[in-house]
Amino acid sequence: MDERARHLLKSLIEQHIANGVPVGSRQLAKGAGLNISPATVRNVMADLEDEGYLISPHTSAGRIPTHVGYRFFVDALLRVVPLSPESHQLLIHRLGHYIPDTEQVLHAATEVLSELTHMAGFVRVPRRANRTLRHVDFLALREKEVLAIFVTDKGDVENRLIRTEHALSAAELNQAANFFNESYGGRPLQEVIQHLQRDLQQSRHEMDRILRSAMELGEEMLEEDQQRMLIEGEFQLLDLPELAGSERLRELLNAVRQKRDLVHLLDSSMRGSEVRLFIGEESGFAPLSDCSVVSAPYVVDGEVLGVLGVLGVIGPMRMPYQQIIPLVDGTAHLLGRALSQS
Repeated sequence: MDERARHLLKSLIEQHIANGVPVGSRQLAKGAGLNISPATVRNVMADLEDEGYLISPHTSAGRIPTHVGYRFFVDALLRVVPLSPESHQLLIHRLGHYIPDTEQVLHAATEVLSELTHMAGFVRVPRRANRTLRHVDFLALREKEVLAIFVTDKGDVENRLIRTEHALSAAELNQAANFFNESYGGRPLQEVIQHLQRDLQQSRHEMDRILRSAMELGEEMLEEDQQRMLIEGEFQLLDLPELAGSERLRELLNAVRQKRDLVHLLDSSMRGSEVRLFIGEESGFAPLSDCSVVSAPYVVDGEVLGVLGVLGVIGPMRMPYQQIIPLVDGTAHLLGRALSQS
């Protein structure tokens, strides 16, 4: 692509991002700042359309970028601006101070991303398979009902009601908890499950029902990891003119609610330490074909959580990438710092 075509493509995309409407040759000739005629601009635009960078949504209505055009723009023409002082201060205020609860930190990151971008913000919750078991408690509620409480080293708490065949005393439950914690405490959650499965096959102890229920609770925690994703501001997607009133919008909102396919996409974006973009059809996920996803993994205590967490935004392809990219990257850094302290 020669320099004139690059300049015109950059100007067209910037105008379309700003206004959200197709850009005509006369408008582009005026806005590009080049001393060339609208006829020359039309010829260049026709070439760019033939090469797949532009498309005409309607006859004589000007042109808009394709996902290929946006990709070339981001990779070759975009100059990312530093994070604004106002955005940095807001991120520091919301994420830069000590928050003891991991879920609160993650919710804060998701909310501030949505607030600053006016898009749907998301956080892929850190996987718990690598968390270690801190302790388990068994509490008697009513006769033949026991509450099992699972606590990990990062403060994850899960509980489950267990119904037993016989009433168990507080002393018996305390004995079971002590046995469980001495045998499995301090081990990774995945390892706890594996050892419990083995031990229960070899034992027929009266406490087996309690131990088996605790194992199942741990398995449920790991299974939930498949969909552990927080999303804020999905209602912002309703304001996208590209999707307004379309079947694609319904598909996108349904995908956001279901989360499973989105989680799979995000897991693939955690392989590395850089900001990643999925523009339009690049995601391979039909409901996102008119959207872009900007994501970044976050780091805790110097460990790249490519296996644990990622955050970002879902918005229109015509988003202001030069502002969104540093915002997602900056939020990822501050989230990692906050989680290191929590």
